[in-house]
Amino acid sequence: MSYASFDNNATGNSNITNEADFQKTAQIVVASIQKILQNVSSMQRMVNQFGTAQDSPELKQQLHQIRSYTQQLINDTTNQLNDLVNCKERHLKIQRDRLVDEFSTALNAFQAVQRKTVDLEKNAVRQARQASGAAMAINKPPGSHHSSMGSNYNNTSNSGGGSSMFEDNFITGSRGQTQEQMQEEIDLQALEDQERTIRELEENIVSVNEIYKKLGALVYEQSHQVDSIEASVEQTSVFVSEGVQQLKQASHYQASSFV
Repeated sequence: MSYASFDNNATGNSNITNEADFQKTAQIVVASIQKILQNVSSMQRMVNQFGTAQDSPELKQQLHQIRSYTQQLINDTTNQLNDLVNCKERHLKIQRDRLVDEFSTALNAFQAVQRKTVDLEKNAVRQARQASGAAMAINKPPGSHHSSMGSNYNNTSNSGGGSSMFEDNFITGSRGQTQEQMQEEIDLQALEDQERTIRELEENIVSVNEIYKKLGALVYEQSHQVDSIEASVEQTSVFVSEGVQQLKQASHYQASSFV
């Protein structure tokens, strides 16, 4: 695999060869890595509020926004690292490898908070489904509505002139049913939103796994060109190990169900 194939979708020039441009891009990468880590820290605090009194739809929306921004920042940083592959000077190669290593650390942190979010969201969906099923079983026992109406009808018929009471009971029951149906629809929509969030998170996890593969390819290519073969092999083994672990975890999340 060549450097050009490190990221076929790169939007950068991918031809930085002079040190001035290299350092300018490297500074952007450093700032981006720091921002990613800051965002991950904020995401972790938000996720820790799930299931507490501070949990709210607004919190989930804020988390979604910062996660989407961070994902885009990761994609941009990947492209910027790709722009640095053509440097020839040994000290620039070492600097670039250091940036790749720091970026990998940030990716690990981002993946960890995403997996934790997936686990919590899936658990919340399961609990909500179980609670919804239990509530329906309690509130709607078989034949209860029919027998209740029949009882009301018999009572009002025997009392004479009680049709008004029967109508009132019927209207009240209908309103109660309508309110229950509306609440069920709201609850169902909330579950669908949570499941949509889970699918998006799983897609993000897979996307970051692809970046791991690209980073691994970059380091592998470097192992044939840098002077310190031992250091390069050691770094490559780290990415290979991380890549295998990431793929195993991705398979786990893709195979899991919402039930």
